[in-house]
Amino acid sequence: MHENFSEWYEGLSLGQDDSYLESRWAAVESVVEDATKETLEELVRLAFRTKPANDVAELRAKFAGEIAPPGDEELAVLAGAALVWAMHPDDDNSALAAAMIATASCGGLRELKLPIDLVSMSTETNRELSEAARRRPSLDVGKAVATALDKTEVANAIKQTNEVNAGTGLQALVVTINKALGTVAKRQAAVEAEFERYTKLQDEELDILWWLHGGYSTDFQNDFAEVPAPLRPLGFARELASLTTVLPGPTAVSALFTRAGVPAAPVQTIVAAVQDMPVAWLDIALGDLKKDSISAITTPILFALLRRKELDGDQGWVAAWSKLTAMAESATLESLPLAEAAYREFVVARLG
Repeated sequence: MHENFSEWYEGLSLGQDDSYLESRWAAVESVVEDATKETLEELVRLAFRTKPANDVAELRAKFAGEIAPPGDEELAVLAGAALVWAMHPDDDNSALAAAMIATASCGGLRELKLPIDLVSMSTETNRELSEAARRRPSLDVGKAVATALDKTEVANAIKQTNEVNAGTGLQALVVTINKALGTVAKRQAAVEAEFERYTKLQDEELDILWWLHGGYSTDFQNDFAEVPAPLRPLGFARELASLTTVLPGPTAVSALFTRAGVPAAPVQTIVAAVQDMPVAWLDIALGDLKKDSISAITTPILFALLRRKELDGDQGWVAAWSKLTAMAESATLESLPLAEAAYREFVVARLG
């Protein structure tokens, strides 16, 4: 059980005892163990108290465990606790869960009314995962793999050959040899996977450095300095995201955007930033993204771009976007937070 789980429950005033908390935590672990991206989406929606995309009856039943199903307030806390557990370094969904919390926060524009500081946790998790992923794999393989055949099994195989028939004994010997080879193969596969991942990240970093050093925008076909300042946060966010190959991306995202000239952009509302982007750019930005990877809650900026594209650039998308995302039309971000928020969304949509 997470050390702060009982503390998160204090505000609910349910008079819960240790057995109650243990049952609820077991349910949290069960939900996280089988979580898909769709599950994480629902958990984020519940934690941020936005409208669920689907009926949450099944999720509510999973959280019930061996006791009564949780009410709405308790369900939000349980969803938050599940997201905390999903961000645990040993969980396969840790990078995706942290990224989706960050994108749902949208640069802090969405308020999180929970006794759990999910947004700060996601920021720290993204940083730790990014740093850990970029460490050079150790060449120290640790304890050597045992490759010698088991003497007892070999002796039994010989005995069977003498007492039964050569075929049975040979088969037993083959099993013994395959077991030793399997151990070696498993170790080799793990080493290869680790170095393949590291090489992939090295290529990513090299591509990003060339992009930054070249100072040329492929989407706008112009030098960074010649790209109109208001277009840089979303435009450069898409280009950097297209070079990112592994969640959660590089650690120094803000520094990269600073070097690219994003701070020269004015403070803008999300609506204005989206509406100012050239219609032709929308095809570039959304062309390689699947529509079902864009969500009103976890990718609100991309959702705005999609709604605008669907209306061929007309501004009639704004009111519906505001209602579906539960964000004000006047929602405003400074240039760097806007660029980073958009970058996170593009990465989640592409790699999540």
